[in-house]
Amino acid sequence: MLDVRMPIPAGLAEDCLAGRGLDRLADLLAGLVRAHVDRRPGFGVLTGIALDGERAREFTVLASRALGELAPQDAAGTLLREVRDRGVRLGEGATGRYSDSRDGGSLHTDAPHAPGPAPDWFTLFCVRQSPEGGGTVLVHLEDLLARLSPAAVAVLREPVHFDRREATAGTVRRPILSGDGIAYLREYVELGHRQPGVPPLTGAQRAALDELDAALGDPELQLTDRLAPGELAVFDNRRVCHGRTAFTDDPRPGRQRLLLRTWIRRTG
Repeated sequence: MLDVRMPIPAGLAEDCLAGRGLDRLADLLAGLVRAHVDRRPGFGVLTGIALDGERAREFTVLASRALGELAPQDAAGTLLREVRDRGVRLGEGATGRYSDSRDGGSLHTDAPHAPGPAPDWFTLFCVRQSPEGGGTVLVHLEDLLARLSPAAVAVLREPVHFDRREATAGTVRRPILSGDGIAYLREYVELGHRQPGVPPLTGAQRAALDELDAALGDPELQLTDRLAPGELAVFDNRRVCHGRTAFTDDPRPGRQRLLLRTWIRRTG
């Protein structure tokens, strides 16, 4: 476990659900962001949140709103999404997403396929962890830029098409590298460039994507962590690519791995 964890004071989560202590929670989260999210390693974890069911969902939304503005995660405007195995593979069908699978690898940022600005942060609240696998894998943008060739960086700063992962076809066109941030999920780029009317990826683009994937897959650049039940993690979505190790679920009903996710845009 990395030294990125801060314990929540006893009773604070319950107080927040009752409408008390929200300023204390906001201060605690601001400290977590200053200490671990806005600097390396790019994520921090609030621990000791003994909540489940609807109370866990309510607290995750409260904590996320203490950080900024919640961003919708699909066309229906969903603000909190369950990350669990829905029996699909990454990129399967018109709407299957990474968060619907138990796949590992494929390090990425959240929402590169969504219209509008990508969220600055995302949170994951661990309700239940898998008995095997499901660890978080992260690579920081600074390490990627130090590894990539100037030619690859130049290509990755040109726009590509990301498949929107919605029932209606379409793509979002944006660069993978822009300013001091990154937006990426290789499979969504591949799917986007297979859509009618979208040009195929060029040889130079494929070479740059392969170089980026090789860097993301290098264990020397990766940090690993594993959330435990009752932990709320905040991630920098613009400067940290993340993925997970493949996981095996508990076959018993109600015991499957379940994380709750929000997307957040900074407001101050």
